Amino acid sequence: MDWPFGVIRFWGFSVVRPNDQSHVVVSVLAQGERLDLTLVHESRQGLAQVLSIWSPQGWRIDAAQGLEITRAVRVSLGDCVAWAEDDTHYRVRTPRGEGSFPMQSAPALWLGR
Repeated sequence: MDWPFGVIRFWGFSVVRPNDQSHVVVSVLAQGERLDLTLVHESRQGLAQVLSIWSPQGWRIDAAQGLEITRAVRVSLGDCVAWAEDDTHYRVRTPRGEGSFPMQSAPALWLGR
């Protein structure tokens, strides 16, 4: 994906401040049940971050809108991690706290413009 995105959401939960910075995916690595996307700032400056998705299922890429992964067991980026508790709720842990929320119809991962 060589197009920039500024929205990163786990089941609708904003992992980064939307459109505060733009990122691009520079590499993809699949290891067993885990898919790792290496992200860098759109300018290619700064440190890379790894976005990991465990057991990803169902995906859609639309260059005008973004990348969606429908289901996953767990998703993490830096010190933010979220995981499916059951078919209707997910749990998220950030440096500011931890909580459980309804999934509603949100995809496990959304990288949007």
